[in-house]
Amino acid sequence: MNVLHIGAGNIGRGFIGKSIFQSGFHLTFTDINQNIIDALNHYKKYTVKLVGYNYEEIISINNFHAIHLKHPNLLNIISDANLITTAVGASSLDNIAIILAQGILLKIKLKSKIPLNIIACENKTQASSHLKSIIFKKISIKYHTYLNKYVGFVDCSIDTIIPSTFSFEKNILSLIAEDFQEWIVCKKQFKGIIPKIINMTVSDDLQSFIDRKILTLNTGHVITAYLGWMRKYKTIYESIQDNDIQKIVKGAMKESGLALIKKYSFNRNSHFSYIDKILIRFQNPFLLDKIERIARNPLQKLRQDERLIKPFLLAKQYNFLYDNLIKGIVSALYYRNKNDVESIQISNLIRNYGIKKTLSQISNLKVDSPEMNLIAAEYVVMHDFFLKRVI
Repeated sequence: MNVLHIGAGNIGRGFIGKSIFQSGFHLTFTDINQNIIDALNHYKKYTVKLVGYNYEEIISINNFHAIHLKHPNLLNIISDANLITTAVGASSLDNIAIILAQGILLKIKLKSKIPLNIIACENKTQASSHLKSIIFKKISIKYHTYLNKYVGFVDCSIDTIIPSTFSFEKNILSLIAEDFQEWIVCKKQFKGIIPKIINMTVSDDLQSFIDRKILTLNTGHVITAYLGWMRKYKTIYESIQDNDIQKIVKGAMKESGLALIKKYSFNRNSHFSYIDKILIRFQNPFLLDKIERIARNPLQKLRQDERLIKPFLLAKQYNFLYDNLIKGIVSALYYRNKNDVESIQISNLIRNYGIKKTLSQISNLKVDSPEMNLIAAEYVVMHDFFLKRVI
Protein backbone atom coordinates (compact mmCIF):
# COMPACT_ATOMS: atom_id res chain seq x y z
CA MET A 1 0.00 0.00 0.00
CA ASN A 2 1.29 3.46 -0.93
CA VAL A 3 1.08 6.03 1.87
CA LEU A 4 1.89 9.73 1.59
CA HIS A 5 2.40 11.61 4.83
CA ILE A 6 2.25 15.41 4.67
CA GLY A 7 4.17 17.18 7.43
CA ALA A 8 7.46 15.60 8.53
CA GLY A 9 7.62 17.32 11.91
CA ASN A 10 7.57 15.71 15.35
CA ILE A 11 4.14 14.08 15.10
CA GLY A 12 4.74 13.14 11.47
CA ARG A 13 8.04 11.37 12.10
CA GLY A 14 7.58 10.29 15.71
CA PHE A 15 4.03 8.95 15.58
CA ILE A 16 2.17 8.76 12.25
CA GLY A 17 5.15 8.02 10.01
CA LYS A 18 6.55 5.58 12.56
CA SER A 19 3.24 3.72 12.79
CA ILE A 20 2.93 3.49 9.00
CA PHE A 21 6.51 2.22 8.68
CA GLN A 22 5.97 -0.37 11.42
CA SER A 23 2.89 -1.59 9.54
CA GLY A 24 4.98 -2.45 6.49
CA PHE A 25 3.63 0.10 4.01
CA HIS A 26 5.50 2.09 1.36
CA LEU A 27 5.95 5.52 2.96
CA THR A 28 6.68 8.89 1.38
CA PHE A 29 7.16 12.06 3.43
CA THR A 30 6.48 15.52 2.08
CA ASP A 31 6.99 18.87 3.76
CA ILE A 32 7.29 22.58 2.94
CA ASN A 33 10.56 22.73 4.89
CA GLN A 34 13.37 22.02 2.44
CA ASN A 35 15.85 21.38 5.27
CA ILE A 36 13.74 18.51 6.61
CA ILE A 37 13.35 17.00 3.14
CA ASP A 38 17.09 17.30 2.51
CA ALA A 39 17.85 15.65 5.85
CA LEU A 40 15.44 12.77 5.18
CA ASN A 41 17.04 12.15 1.80
CA HIS A 42 20.56 12.49 3.21
CA TYR A 43 20.27 10.23 6.25
CA LYS A 44 17.67 7.88 4.73
CA LYS A 45 16.75 6.82 8.27
CA TYR A 46 16.10 8.14 11.77
CA THR A 47 15.32 6.73 15.19
CA VAL A 48 12.49 7.31 17.63
CA LYS A 49 13.20 6.76 21.31
CA LEU A 50 9.97 5.93 23.15
CA VAL A 51 10.25 6.73 26.85
CA GLY A 52 8.13 6.16 29.95
CA TYR A 53 8.88 5.96 33.65
CA ASN A 54 10.05 2.35 33.48
CA TYR A 55 10.20 1.88 29.73
CA GLU A 56 12.49 2.73 26.85
CA GLU A 57 12.51 1.45 23.28
CA ILE A 58 14.45 2.66 20.27
CA ILE A 59 12.82 2.17 16.86
CA SER A 60 14.73 2.67 13.61
CA ILE A 61 12.71 4.13 10.73
CA ASN A 62 14.01 3.62 7.18
CA ASN A 63 12.98 2.56 3.68
CA PHE A 64 11.01 5.75 3.00
CA HIS A 65 11.09 8.47 0.35
CA ALA A 66 10.92 12.24 0.80
CA ILE A 67 9.82 14.97 -1.60
CA HIS A 68 9.24 18.70 -1.24
CA LEU A 69 5.63 19.85 -1.05
CA LYS A 70 5.99 21.96 -4.21
CA HIS A 71 7.80 19.35 -6.31
CA PRO A 72 5.80 18.72 -9.52
CA ASN A 73 6.03 14.93 -9.08
CA LEU A 74 4.04 15.16 -5.85
CA LEU A 75 0.79 15.22 -7.83
CA ASN A 76 1.66 11.81 -9.32
CA ILE A 77 2.34 10.47 -5.83
CA ILE A 78 -1.03 11.79 -4.62
CA SER A 79 -2.86 10.24 -7.57
CA ASP A 80 -1.22 6.87 -6.88
CA ALA A 81 -1.65 6.86 -3.09
CA ASN A 82 -3.96 4.54 -1.18
CA LEU A 83 -3.70 6.57 2.01
CA ILE A 84 -2.72 10.17 2.72
CA THR A 85 -2.15 11.41 6.26
CA THR A 86 -1.36 14.91 7.48
CA ALA A 87 0.26 16.43 10.56
CA VAL A 88 0.76 20.02 9.47
CA GLY A 89 -1.20 22.02 12.03
CA ALA A 90 -4.87 22.83 11.60
CA SER A 91 -4.16 26.32 10.29
CA SER A 92 -2.27 24.87 7.31
CA LEU A 93 -5.05 22.61 6.04
CA ASP A 94 -6.39 25.24 3.62
CA ASN A 95 -3.04 25.35 1.83
CA ILE A 96 -2.74 21.56 1.80
CA ALA A 97 -6.22 21.30 0.27
CA ILE A 98 -5.06 23.12 -2.87
CA ILE A 99 -2.33 20.57 -3.53
CA LEU A 100 -4.54 17.60 -2.67
CA ALA A 101 -7.27 18.84 -5.00
CA GLN A 102 -4.78 19.02 -7.87
CA GLY A 103 -3.55 15.49 -7.16
CA ILE A 104 -7.08 14.13 -6.93
CA LEU A 105 -7.97 15.77 -10.25
CA LEU A 106 -5.03 13.92 -11.80
CA LYS A 107 -6.35 10.70 -10.24
CA ILE A 108 -9.74 11.39 -11.86
CA LYS A 109 -8.08 12.14 -15.21
CA LEU A 110 -6.27 8.79 -15.02
CA LYS A 111 -9.67 7.13 -14.39
CA SER A 112 -8.32 5.42 -11.29
CA LYS A 113 -10.83 3.33 -9.38
CA ILE A 114 -8.47 2.63 -6.49
CA PRO A 115 -9.91 4.08 -3.26
CA LEU A 116 -7.99 6.87 -1.55
CA ASN A 117 -8.45 7.63 2.15
CA ILE A 118 -7.27 10.90 3.68
CA ILE A 119 -6.75 11.26 7.44
CA ALA A 120 -5.94 14.71 8.83
CA CYS A 121 -4.16 14.03 12.13
CA GLU A 122 -4.55 17.50 13.62
CA ASN A 123 -5.56 19.03 16.94
CA LYS A 124 -8.90 20.06 15.47
CA THR A 125 -12.32 18.46 15.78
CA GLN A 126 -13.31 16.77 12.50
CA ALA A 127 -10.19 18.00 10.73
CA SER A 128 -10.65 15.56 7.83
CA SER A 129 -14.26 16.66 7.31
CA HIS A 130 -13.02 20.25 7.29
CA LEU A 131 -10.42 19.32 4.69
CA LYS A 132 -13.12 17.57 2.65
CA SER A 133 -15.30 20.68 2.55
CA ILE A 134 -12.40 22.76 1.22
CA ILE A 135 -11.42 20.21 -1.43
CA PHE A 136 -15.01 19.79 -2.63
CA LYS A 137 -15.17 23.55 -3.21
CA LYS A 138 -12.00 23.42 -5.30
CA ILE A 139 -13.12 20.55 -7.53
CA SER A 140 -15.93 20.91 -10.07
CA ILE A 141 -19.30 19.55 -8.98
CA LYS A 142 -19.29 17.19 -11.97
CA TYR A 143 -16.58 15.18 -10.20
CA HIS A 144 -18.27 15.02 -6.80
CA THR A 145 -19.87 11.65 -7.55
CA TYR A 146 -16.37 10.26 -8.10
CA LEU A 147 -15.14 11.85 -4.87
CA ASN A 148 -18.00 10.40 -2.87
CA LYS A 149 -17.34 6.94 -4.30
CA TYR A 150 -13.56 6.70 -4.25
CA VAL A 151 -12.16 9.29 -1.80
CA GLY A 152 -12.70 8.91 1.94
CA PHE A 153 -12.08 11.68 4.43
CA VAL A 154 -11.58 9.97 7.76
CA ASP A 155 -11.83 11.95 10.99
CA CYS A 156 -9.58 10.90 13.83
CA SER A 157 -8.30 11.63 17.29
CA ILE A 158 -4.59 11.41 18.08
CA ASP A 159 -3.21 11.40 21.60
CA THR A 160 0.50 11.53 22.31
CA ILE A 161 3.15 13.99 23.48
CA ILE A 162 6.24 14.59 21.37
CA PRO A 163 8.32 17.59 22.49
CA SER A 164 10.05 20.15 20.33
CA THR A 165 12.77 18.64 18.18
CA PHE A 166 15.43 17.17 20.42
CA SER A 167 17.89 14.83 18.77
CA PHE A 168 19.78 12.45 21.03
CA GLU A 169 22.26 11.57 18.27
CA LYS A 170 24.01 13.14 15.28
CA ASN A 171 21.04 12.48 13.02
CA ILE A 172 18.97 15.65 13.52
CA LEU A 173 15.79 13.80 12.51
CA SER A 174 15.89 11.44 15.48
CA LEU A 175 13.64 12.35 18.37
CA ILE A 176 12.25 11.36 21.75
CA ALA A 177 8.55 10.57 22.18
CA GLU A 178 6.42 9.29 25.01
CA ASP A 179 5.43 5.64 24.94
CA PHE A 180 1.69 6.47 25.04
CA GLN A 181 0.38 6.75 21.47
CA GLU A 182 -3.33 6.59 20.61
CA TRP A 183 -4.83 7.03 17.13
CA ILE A 184 -8.58 6.49 16.82
CA VAL A 185 -10.31 6.72 13.43
CA CYS A 186 -13.93 6.79 12.25
CA LYS A 187 -14.85 3.44 10.72
CA LYS A 188 -17.77 4.56 8.54
CA GLN A 189 -15.79 7.22 6.66
CA PHE A 190 -13.33 4.84 4.98
CA LYS A 191 -13.63 3.89 1.32
CA GLY A 192 -12.66 0.33 0.45
CA ILE A 193 -10.63 -1.88 2.77
CA ILE A 194 -9.58 -0.32 6.07
CA PRO A 195 -5.79 -0.62 6.45
CA LYS A 196 -4.40 -2.26 9.56
CA ILE A 197 -1.95 0.21 11.07
CA ILE A 198 -0.06 -0.14 14.34
CA ASN A 199 -1.44 2.18 17.06
CA MET A 200 -4.57 2.91 14.96
CA THR A 201 -7.93 1.85 16.40
CA VAL A 202 -11.16 1.87 14.39
CA SER A 203 -14.25 3.22 16.20
CA ASP A 204 -17.99 3.59 15.59
CA ASP A 205 -18.17 6.41 18.15
CA LEU A 206 -15.31 8.74 17.29
CA GLN A 207 -16.82 11.99 18.56
CA SER A 208 -16.74 10.84 22.17
CA PHE A 209 -13.03 10.00 21.84
CA ILE A 210 -12.31 13.35 20.17
CA ASP A 211 -14.01 15.29 22.96
CA ARG A 212 -12.42 13.09 25.62
CA LYS A 213 -8.98 13.89 24.23
CA ILE A 214 -9.38 17.58 23.37
CA LEU A 215 -11.37 18.49 26.49
CA THR A 216 -9.12 16.51 28.83
CA LEU A 217 -5.56 16.12 27.57
CA ASN A 218 -5.46 19.31 25.48
CA THR A 219 -7.31 21.30 28.13
CA GLY A 220 -4.95 20.20 30.88
CA HIS A 221 -1.88 20.54 28.67
CA VAL A 222 -2.52 24.13 27.63
CA ILE A 223 -3.55 25.27 31.12
CA THR A 224 -0.30 23.78 32.46
CA ALA A 225 1.55 25.78 29.81
CA TYR A 226 -0.14 29.14 30.37
CA LEU A 227 0.07 28.95 34.16
CA GLY A 228 3.67 27.81 33.90
CA TRP A 229 4.52 30.75 31.67
CA MET A 230 3.05 33.11 34.27
CA ARG A 231 5.49 31.63 36.79
CA LYS A 232 8.41 31.73 34.36
CA TYR A 233 8.82 27.97 33.90
CA LYS A 234 10.26 26.63 30.66
CA THR A 235 8.81 23.11 30.39
CA ILE A 236 5.58 21.28 31.16
CA TYR A 237 7.53 19.07 33.55
CA GLU A 238 8.65 22.09 35.59
CA SER A 239 5.20 23.65 35.55
CA ILE A 240 3.29 20.59 36.75
CA GLN A 241 5.66 20.22 39.72
CA ASP A 242 4.21 23.50 41.07
CA ASN A 243 1.49 22.52 43.57
CA ASP A 244 -0.66 25.57 42.77
CA ILE A 245 -0.58 24.77 39.07
CA GLN A 246 -1.13 21.04 39.49
CA LYS A 247 -4.17 21.69 41.67
CA ILE A 248 -5.75 23.97 39.05
CA VAL A 249 -4.91 21.66 36.14
CA LYS A 250 -6.27 18.57 37.86
CA GLY A 251 -9.34 20.50 38.97
CA ALA A 252 -10.00 21.76 35.44
CA MET A 253 -9.73 18.27 33.94
CA LYS A 254 -12.10 16.91 36.60
CA GLU A 255 -14.61 19.70 35.97
CA SER A 256 -14.46 18.99 32.25
CA GLY A 257 -14.54 15.27 33.02
CA LEU A 258 -17.81 15.42 34.93
CA ALA A 259 -19.42 17.13 31.95
CA LEU A 260 -18.00 14.53 29.54
CA ILE A 261 -19.19 11.70 31.78
CA LYS A 262 -22.67 13.22 31.74
CA LYS A 263 -22.72 13.80 27.98
CA TYR A 264 -21.26 10.48 26.82
CA SER A 265 -22.06 8.18 29.75
CA PHE A 266 -18.38 7.47 30.32
CA ASN A 267 -17.49 5.25 33.25
CA ARG A 268 -16.62 7.67 36.05
CA ASN A 269 -13.75 5.64 37.52
CA SER A 270 -12.23 4.95 34.11
CA HIS A 271 -12.33 8.59 33.11
CA PHE A 272 -10.79 9.81 36.36
CA SER A 273 -8.11 7.15 35.89
CA TYR A 274 -7.49 8.62 32.42
CA ILE A 275 -6.99 12.03 34.06
CA ASP A 276 -4.51 10.58 36.56
CA LYS A 277 -2.55 8.99 33.70
CA ILE A 278 -2.40 12.34 31.91
CA LEU A 279 -0.93 13.99 35.01
CA ILE A 280 1.69 11.25 35.16
CA ARG A 281 2.49 11.84 31.48
CA PHE A 282 2.99 15.56 32.14
CA GLN A 283 5.49 14.62 34.86
CA ASN A 284 7.65 12.50 32.57
CA PRO A 285 11.16 13.95 33.17
CA PHE A 286 12.47 12.52 29.90
CA LEU A 287 10.20 14.72 27.77
CA LEU A 288 11.57 18.24 27.38
CA ASP A 289 8.13 19.54 26.43
CA LYS A 290 8.60 23.29 26.05
CA ILE A 291 5.84 25.56 27.29
CA GLU A 292 6.14 27.79 24.22
CA ARG A 293 5.22 24.86 21.97
CA ILE A 294 2.04 24.08 23.88
CA ALA A 295 1.05 27.71 24.50
CA ARG A 296 1.43 28.93 20.92
CA ASN A 297 -1.53 30.26 18.91
CA PRO A 298 -3.71 31.38 21.85
CA LEU A 299 -6.28 32.97 19.51
CA GLN A 300 -7.14 29.53 18.16
CA LYS A 301 -7.19 27.96 21.61
CA LEU A 302 -9.66 30.60 22.90
CA ARG A 303 -12.29 29.95 20.24
CA GLN A 304 -15.69 28.80 21.46
CA ASP A 305 -15.32 25.26 20.06
CA GLU A 306 -11.81 24.80 21.43
CA ARG A 307 -10.08 23.32 24.50
CA LEU A 308 -10.66 26.22 26.93
CA ILE A 309 -14.08 27.74 26.26
CA LYS A 310 -15.87 24.55 25.19
CA PRO A 311 -15.34 22.54 28.42
CA PHE A 312 -16.30 25.59 30.50
CA LEU A 313 -19.59 25.99 28.62
CA LEU A 314 -20.23 22.24 28.80
CA ALA A 315 -19.67 22.16 32.56
CA LYS A 316 -21.96 25.17 32.99
CA GLN A 317 -24.59 23.54 30.77
CA TYR A 318 -24.73 20.51 33.08
CA ASN A 319 -24.57 22.62 36.26
CA PHE A 320 -21.16 21.38 37.34
CA LEU A 321 -18.42 23.47 38.94
CA TYR A 322 -16.10 25.31 36.55
CA ASP A 323 -13.86 27.49 38.75
CA ASN A 324 -10.61 25.93 37.52
CA LEU A 325 -11.70 25.98 33.89
CA ILE A 326 -12.23 29.73 34.21
CA LYS A 327 -8.72 30.06 35.63
CA GLY A 328 -7.47 28.24 32.55
CA ILE A 329 -9.24 30.67 30.22
CA VAL A 330 -7.83 33.64 32.10
CA SER A 331 -4.30 32.21 32.04
CA ALA A 332 -4.48 32.18 28.23
CA LEU A 333 -5.50 35.85 28.26
CA TYR A 334 -2.41 36.61 30.36
CA TYR A 335 -0.05 34.89 27.91
CA ARG A 336 2.55 37.44 26.81
CA ASN A 337 5.30 36.17 24.53
CA LYS A 338 7.13 38.49 22.15
CA ASN A 339 7.81 35.50 19.88
CA ASP A 340 4.11 34.64 19.56
CA VAL A 341 2.22 36.99 17.23
CA GLU A 342 -1.20 35.92 18.50
CA SER A 343 -0.30 36.60 22.13
CA ILE A 344 0.77 40.12 21.16
CA GLN A 345 -2.50 40.60 19.28
CA ILE A 346 -4.46 39.59 22.37
CA SER A 347 -2.42 41.93 24.55
CA ASN A 348 -3.11 44.84 22.20
CA LEU A 349 -6.81 44.05 22.04
CA ILE A 350 -7.09 43.97 25.84
CA ARG A 351 -5.22 47.27 26.10
CA ASN A 352 -7.54 48.94 23.57
CA TYR A 353 -10.91 47.33 24.27
CA GLY A 354 -10.76 45.67 27.66
CA ILE A 355 -11.08 42.04 28.63
CA LYS A 356 -14.78 41.53 27.81
CA LYS A 357 -14.79 42.95 24.28
CA THR A 358 -11.52 41.19 23.50
CA LEU A 359 -12.71 37.76 24.54
CA SER A 360 -16.07 38.33 22.87
CA GLN A 361 -14.30 39.08 19.60
CA ILE A 362 -12.17 35.94 19.89
CA SER A 363 -14.69 33.44 21.28
CA ASN A 364 -18.09 34.89 20.29
CA LEU A 365 -19.23 34.92 23.91
CA LYS A 366 -21.64 37.79 24.49
CA VAL A 367 -20.04 40.79 26.19
CA ASP A 368 -22.62 41.04 28.98
CA SER A 369 -23.30 37.33 29.41
CA PRO A 370 -23.01 35.68 32.85
CA GLU A 371 -20.13 33.59 31.48
CA MET A 372 -18.22 36.70 30.44
CA ASN A 373 -18.77 38.37 33.81
CA LEU A 374 -17.32 35.31 35.58
CA ILE A 375 -14.23 35.34 33.37
CA ALA A 376 -13.70 39.09 33.75
CA ALA A 377 -13.92 38.83 37.54
CA GLU A 378 -11.37 36.00 37.61
CA TYR A 379 -9.05 38.03 35.39
CA VAL A 380 -8.63 40.52 38.24
CA VAL A 381 -8.43 37.87 40.97
CA MET A 382 -5.79 35.81 39.18
CA HIS A 383 -3.54 38.82 38.69
CA ASP A 384 -3.69 39.66 42.39
CA PHE A 385 -3.35 36.10 43.70
CA PHE A 386 -1.30 34.25 41.12
CA LEU A 387 0.72 36.56 38.92
CA LYS A 388 1.96 38.90 41.63
CA ARG A 389 3.55 35.97 43.44
CA VAL A 390 6.30 35.87 40.82
CA ILE A 391 6.63 39.58 40.01
